[in-house]
Order: sequence, then C-alpha cells, then structure tokens
Amino acid sequence: MSQKTKPRLAVVSSSHVHHKFYRETIARDAIVVAYSDPDQAKIEEVREFYGDTGHLDWRDLLDPELRLDGVVNLAPHDEMKDVSLAFIERGIPIILEKPGGINAAEVEEIRKASDKAQVPIAVAFIQRAGHLWSNLQKIGNLDYATFLFQSGPPERYILQSPWLLEKKRAGGGCFINLAVHYIDLFLKATGATSLRVQAQSQRRLSPLYDVEDRMSALITTPEGVSAVIEVGYIFPASPDVRYLSYSARGDNGFLAIDRSGDIALTKSGAKAEVSNNNVDSGPLTTIFIEAAVAGVLNGFSGLAGIADLHQTIQVVDAAYKSAATGEAVTLDII
Repeated sequence: MSQKTKPRLAVVSSSHVHHKFYRETIARDAIVVAYSDPDQAKIEEVREFYGDTGHLDWRDLLDPELRLDGVVNLAPHDEMKDVSLAFIERGIPIILEKPGGINAAEVEEIRKASDKAQVPIAVAFIQRAGHLWSNLQKIGNLDYATFLFQSGPPERYILQSPWLLEKKRAGGGCFINLAVHYIDLFLKATGATSLRVQAQSQRRLSPLYDVEDRMSALITTPEGVSAVIEVGYIFPASPDVRYLSYSARGDNGFLAIDRSGDIALTKSGAKAEVSNNNVDSGPLTTIFIEAAVAGVLNGFSGLAGIADLHQTIQVVDAAYKSAATGEAVTLDII
C-alpha cells in the first residue's frame, strides 16, 4: 500500500490486551498520526511502532489538525461509548473492538448515532474470517450447534488490561468478552430475530476479580434451532494458550472441529471428510485488522458492523439476566 493510499489513523487505548495483535499491521498499513493511553509506560511500549505521537488523553485525538481518516477504538468497555460518539460526531469512521460498551443500551446509542451521521463502523468479529464459519456454511440449514472455548487464566489481564476483571468497567467477564463471537455466528447462520436464552455463570477461581470466569448458555429459536455456548477463563497458563471444541448439525451434514485443527465434515451415508488447519483465533485478528484498515476509505465493505454488534450484545444482556435470576429470558432482537 503506497503512502498516498494509506489511511491516516489514530489508536485509542494502546494498552488493550488485543492491541498487540493489531499494532504491526496498523503500523505497516496505515499512517498513525496519534495514539493514546492514560499510562505513560504503556505509551512507551508501542513507541517503536507508532513513533513519538502518543497522548495521555484520547480527547487529544479529536484535534481536526490530525486530518484523520479513521480511528481504532480499543478503549475500556465503560469508555467505548463516549469515545465512539465523539468520533462519530466528527464524521470519523471507527474500527471498534467488541463489545463496544458495557451493555446493549450503550451499543444502541452508538448504532443510532452511526446511522444518523452515516459514519461506518467495523466490528472485530474475527471468527467470521475463520474455518469455523466457512465450514458451518457447508452443512446447510443449522439444527444444533455447540461452541466450547476456554481461554485463560484471568490473571493474564492484570498487567495489561486489569479493568477487564472489574464488572463495572467491563460489563462482565468471559461471556461478554468471548461468547460474542459465537452468538454472532449463530445469528448470522440462522437469521434469528427472536430467542429464548437460559444461562448459568460461575466465579470461583480467585477473589481478585468480580466477573464470571465460566459461563454457559443455551440459545434457542422459536423453530427449535439451538446452540450451547460455553466459555471461560479457566485454561491454565500454558504455551497451548486455550482449549476449543466446536460441533454442529445441519440438514446437509455434521461438523466437528477440535483444538488439534482436525475439521471433520460427515454427510449421510459417507465417511467423514477430514482436513487439518489452524483453528486458533490468534491469526484471525490479523485477517480482521488488515481488512479493516484497508476498508477505512471504502466504508468497511464486507465486514461486521454496529448493527451486528448491537444484536449480539442484546443476547449477552439476556444471558446475564438469565444467569442472575435463574429463569429463561425471551427476547426480540432489534
């Protein structure tokens, strides 16, 4: 990408735990004219990527003299709404880390402001670029699915993004952080606009935080199509990083994916077709940020947007309500 076609970007909150997956691509494919973090030490950590353009206050990045083409919003969840609204007001496209806010009401504000101002937003639903989604499309109309994803341990957030372990700042724990990807795929696969959600959450691994470290939910459409989603921060500190297992049944076959990378597609009357690929989520962050940076100047064509995020967070809110009350929650998604 030539200097003339590289977008002029700003990055809010360079200390976000996911920023390390994005920074090399951003530095290579964009002209970073400013970035921010309230911690001077965190600014220094990324100086080698972005140069001497760091600010302690993200509001400095609103300066019209910067002539921004876009901004990457990696703010803590309780600040994401205010950051997004400020840049929307100035007509600046946003690359937005999920979940966009601490609840659906905050994300709805962003959605309405974005729609009114016609400011595009790309959302980091990275699983859309992975083998899970591409293979789900091969089994036809979905009947049942199970998505199991265990990351961890939660202590890994303490040095980089400690606010992720504070409910009032993050909105929740593993579910709002991890389950959003699988809710998004389920909604995309089914087109569901009404769901019944039954959920349960646990927190037992450490007194150092007040967010759930394991949570499961059963989400069901009125037609009986369902998915079980279980996520957690329960995997130990290990070079293996995480554990995952996915399976799904559609009217054209059965899909099974495990951590080894084995992907098995089984159709009636036939042996399974097995391939092996990298099914880790890490590489998907690079695919997303490359597409998002390239899309800043064309409206993020083909990427998930703020409406997709808002619909997903409505399901997250319903799951938290169900876990808190012990009752199933029925919702109509808007």
